[in-house]
Amino acid sequence: MTSPAGCEHPAVTSDAHRLAARISDATLAFHDVLTIYLGERLGLYDDLGRHGPSTAAELAARTGTHARYVREWLEQQATAEVLGCADPAAPPEERRFFLSPASAEVLTDRESLLWSAARPRSLVALAQKLPMLLEAFRSGRGIADGTDDARTAQGDLGRAAFLRQLATEWLPAIPDVDARLRAEPPARILDVGCGSGWASIALARGFPLVRVDGLDLDPASVEDARANARTHGVADRVAFHVHDAAAPELREGYDLVLAFEAIHDMPRPVEALAAMRRLAAPSGTVLVVEMRIGERFALPAPPNDRLNYGWSVLTCLASSMCGEEPAGTGTLLRRGALEGYARRAGFSAIEDAGVPHEGWTFWRLLA
Repeated sequence: MTSPAGCEHPAVTSDAHRLAARISDATLAFHDVLTIYLGERLGLYDDLGRHGPSTAAELAARTGTHARYVREWLEQQATAEVLGCADPAAPPEERRFFLSPASAEVLTDRESLLWSAARPRSLVALAQKLPMLLEAFRSGRGIADGTDDARTAQGDLGRAAFLRQLATEWLPAIPDVDARLRAEPPARILDVGCGSGWASIALARGFPLVRVDGLDLDPASVEDARANARTHGVADRVAFHVHDAAAPELREGYDLVLAFEAIHDMPRPVEALAAMRRLAAPSGTVLVVEMRIGERFALPAPPNDRLNYGWSVLTCLASSMCGEEPAGTGTLLRRGALEGYARRAGFSAIEDAGVPHEGWTFWRLLA
């Protein structure tokens, strides 16, 4: 289905024209998102990366897909400049398509900080929730369960950054924390809302003495985390549990208690922060990592605020609206709101820990 004008739009002469042009451009970008999702989920990019320039029939035979569908996808990807075509003038069945080195890094190299193939998966996961979100808007209730695409995308998107930067750049920017994690006796770390476990695994790999406990309420995420820890050889020092931070079986005295992008999703953040405070040793550190956003609502909005409002409307607010008397925080957990939660949980104040990061602020909660 296409519009009569396709993706071209008339000269921008008014605010209405500008908005119409923006929606037209977003439609084209959304086509890219959905077709990249297909390529990632069907293994088409990985196969092209392994085998090089291929016809539609060759790629389809290797991936168990239908050649006619694959041919249309390949041609679309070439017109979108995601893939290259070695011989565009050849008959359709003979055209050979390939990944450039740049596209291969972004779409197939999971060790690269630029790997982005899971990002379309995270956006498709938002669309999968839309029927439930329509009902949530009417009822005011939350949405507790995510899709498999949401769970795996969340883990995959943070994987490379955690493994490559958490123990080498981010925590070394907090000297006393870095020093404790490298010292004897071995430090104990609690990772609240651990998801697929990449932060916990990165901590164990980067600080060879530490012992890490990761907590998450989603059993599927915990199973993923355990498998990831085994694959990366740290299962002897990292344990994952289907618990929340208030679980009575947790032993106090952690040297570092941290939560990455988790507090804003919680219906009862004050309870979680109070548990984190209780579990930290007297000399321990509590870190809460949340989105780097403006300290107040303002127009025009900074780019990070605009991005995070989208995440909030489409998924995070619904997570924080579950249960009785939910906090309803949403993605934009501003400093004032976090400090209010922290004081109610028994902390005296919060401070920016000074970790350089474009998207996150590392908040240190003070006893």
